Amino acid sequence: MSCEESYLAIIRYLTDEREPYAPGTPGNTKRKIRKAAACYVVRNGTLYYQRRLKGQNDFTELEVVLQDERRKELINEAHIMMGGEHLNQQLTWEVISQKYWWRGILKHVKDHIRECAHCQSKRGTDDGSGQRSFSRPGRRKTAANSNEEEEEEEEEEEEGEENVFFTDSSQQQRSKMAKGTPKHELVFVDSKGVVNQFLSKHSQTMLDKLNEQRLSNQFCDITLLIEGEEYRAHKAVLAACSEYFNELFFEKGAASTHEAVVDLSGEHFVLFCF
Repeated sequence: MSCEESYLAIIRYLTDEREPYAPGTPGNTKRKIRKAAACYVVRNGTLYYQRRLKGQNDFTELEVVLQDERRKELINEAHIMMGGEHLNQQLTWEVISQKYWWRGILKHVKDHIRECAHCQSKRGTDDGSGQRSFSRPGRRKTAANSNEEEEEEEEEEEEGEENVFFTDSSQQQRSKMAKGTPKHELVFVDSKGVVNQFLSKHSQTMLDKLNEQRLSNQFCDITLLIEGEEYRAHKAVLAACSEYFNELFFEKGAASTHEAVVDLSGEHFVLFCF
């Protein structure tokens, strides 16, 4: 199902009470439509994505853009300012995301800037994303590192690796790591369940096990939304590794709910509890 077809399915689910699904829709697809529709609303025939920012009770509604041509027009308008200045990837995304939304918007912005002749001509003098040439000299090293990271991300995208959660390459890497790891590794704990012996490879072993469970969707109790894509994860692991998630779960009551969805799109974090 394409991106536009997914949005049309959500619109149908939200507006057609008698027949919310297209004939022949599989049960698993129906479940995904219901889950995704919780973040959207239809007003006067237009689909809006509802975003609730941290610390606010009201939703910010962003118009969902369905047509590819209109998406390109919006990106081009946001990328080039009235005076002819070309904005970088982050600023272009911020301009668009004030009013509009669609799945993969950040990647589309990046692709547009990558194809922009003006931005590419300045690639040797800035960070490669069309940033202003009067950036502070003290940040040149950071910009260079950012450029290297961007090129690495571009290579990953060309290979179809759009994220670090679920990719074939991550599974292959995990298999290689497993081959080089001993099959049996003992962990000693006392009667209270406290580990009392340090093993140099224990942390890596635990990480491999957690990744195996996550990739197999075992014991996952939270869903992360990144640019409209869903990724399953472990709530306890997120809370243990991140003070932000730990506070967010308790603040929104997600610690006691059966399942939660956290929106990580852009720089804003949103929590929806079911």
